[in-house]
This record gives sequence, C-alpha cells and structure tokens, in this order.
Amino acid sequence: MIKSKGDDGTINAFLGKNTTFNGSLIFDGLVRIDGSFEGNVKTNDTFVVANSGKVKADIDAGIVKISGKFEGTIVAKSKVELYKPANVVGTIKTPSLNIEDGVIFNGTCEMGKNSQPTKEIKVAEDDKK
Repeated sequence: MIKSKGDDGTINAFLGKNTTFNGSLIFDGLVRIDGSFEGNVKTNDTFVVANSGKVKADIDAGIVKISGKFEGTIVAKSKVELYKPANVVGTIKTPSLNIEDGVIFNGTCEMGKNSQPTKEIKVAEDDKK
C-alpha cells in the first residue's frame, strides 16, 4: 500500500481489482481503488489509486496518491503523490506535488498555496486603451 508519514493505514472503503463503479464518492478517511472507477470524488481526506486501479474522474480531495492509471482533474488541498508505474493524464492543482521516477504524466499542473481554479477576468473595451 502507498503510505506516507501520518498515515495509520486504515482503509475506510476499498474497491477491489475485478470491480467497476460509476458515480460519486463522498467520504471521510481513506479510500483505495484497485478496480475501475468513473465519476466524481469529494473528500477532505485521502484518495488512493493503487497499481491495478483505473480511474477517470474529477477529484477534490485533501491528499491524492496514484500508482495506477488516472485521467481527469485533481484539486488537492494538501498534496498529490505519483508513484511508479502511474500513468496520469489531465490537470493537477495542488500546493505540493511529488513525482517518482518512472511515472508518466501528460497534462498541466498548477502549484502554490492558492492553486484554486482561476476566474476569467473581462476587460471593458475602454480599459484597453
């Protein structure tokens, strides 16, 4: 299992290798995906995509750890950790990003304390002069 300092290793929910789920996950604690998931994830805690996991989702979480396949958008309040052999395609917004050697990441990343979605600013024609 992917672990970091402070993790007690307790898994609150688990989606096994031969399991597929489509929908929304809203939870507290740690959820680990070893199977296939498509949808939305919302938590202030930890979301893990294990080596055999395949996830296509929009994720809003405290911590995200990926060593499987992921496609979509990640907004992490604390950090994102990508471990070999992860294959990640999409957008990551987080104050902290760790990418291990051997990870494939194709997409964009926005980092910093204020890495929230940016708002479009409209400028009036008179202000352009």
